[in-house]
Amino acid sequence: MHRSLCRCGTRIEMKTSWTQANPGRRFLTCQRRLVAPFAHASLFIFLDIFIDTETVIFLQQNGGCGFFSWCDPPMCPRSVEIIPGLLRSKNAYEEQVLILQKNKKMLHVRIWCIGFVCGLVVMWIMKATS
Repeated sequence: MHRSLCRCGTRIEMKTSWTQANPGRRFLTCQRRLVAPFAHASLFIFLDIFIDTETVIFLQQNGGCGFFSWCDPPMCPRSVEIIPGLLRSKNAYEEQVLILQKNKKMLHVRIWCIGFVCGLVVMWIMKATS
């Protein structure tokens, strides 16, 4: 079981790296790990590099904590090569599903409109022939 609080007293969170070098690799980090200037950068700017003493001191001096720890061992080179491609394929299929769901809704509306118009035409014909 992992600690729930960092050495600075802030809650520790488990996150997943989706970077090219560590796809799907889980890690623990403090909520204060990144300081404001870096908060809007990519998910974790220090994720794939060694966090040295200077970096930890810099983070601590600027309101950050610097706590970071991998949960999973490094990925084998084949996994690092394969997983990003699989993830791209999965995302492409999910995007296609969303497009098809939108098209399905549009077709339901069109079918309802056609049925309504056909009903009006049938009523008009019945009224005209009576």
